Amino acid sequence: MNRYSCIALLPFLAMTSLADAADYQGRYAIHGAGLLKCEVFVQEKGKLSPAYMMIGGWMDGYITAVNKLEKDTYDMTAYASTELLSILLDRHCKDNPNDLLAPVLDAMLMKLRKDRIKTASPLVVIRVGDFQTQLYRKTVKDLQTRLAARNLYDQKPSGAWDAGTQQALTAYQKANALNTTGFPDQKTLWHLFRSAP
Repeated sequence: MNRYSCIALLPFLAMTSLADAADYQGRYAIHGAGLLKCEVFVQEKGKLSPAYMMIGGWMDGYITAVNKLEKDTYDMTAYASTELLSILLDRHCKDNPNDLLAPVLDAMLMKLRKDRIKTASPLVVIRVGDFQTQLYRKTVKDLQTRLAARNLYDQKPSGAWDAGTQQALTAYQKANALNTTGFPDQKTLWHLFRSAP
């Protein structure tokens, strides 16, 4: 490693010593895309512009920072993809064009906090027809628990994806006018995790 690469690493090494998420009054400085107003996000998303793609990268970085700094947290977004968060952000921003992105994303993550993954959980590969995804084992177990609370799943929640889970999810989708595939797509997961049994 030459001296220029060492110098380039200094800012990153300095960041690793951060211990607190904000000052004593809970305030923190916002940088980058977090300073953009919602109206800009809506415009750029509508064009699928390079700026919109960069905002998606900023969102991923923000979520990573929250995962690192939030106590007892491995992943704040147990089931929500950046794409889903972008859709939800767009809905909020259309109604609140002057809001800044950082506080809005922060509020969204705090709403997801109760379903967060607290400790590392293995990923489960889920295949249904031509569709494939990966969910944390804990998320699958929570999904099964929620389906059982609605009397759709009659096995002990295990976190393993099986035919019974797929059938129960299909029944849930049908009962809630969702796309009836048995696949845990983002819309189904959001509906299941955000609604009371």
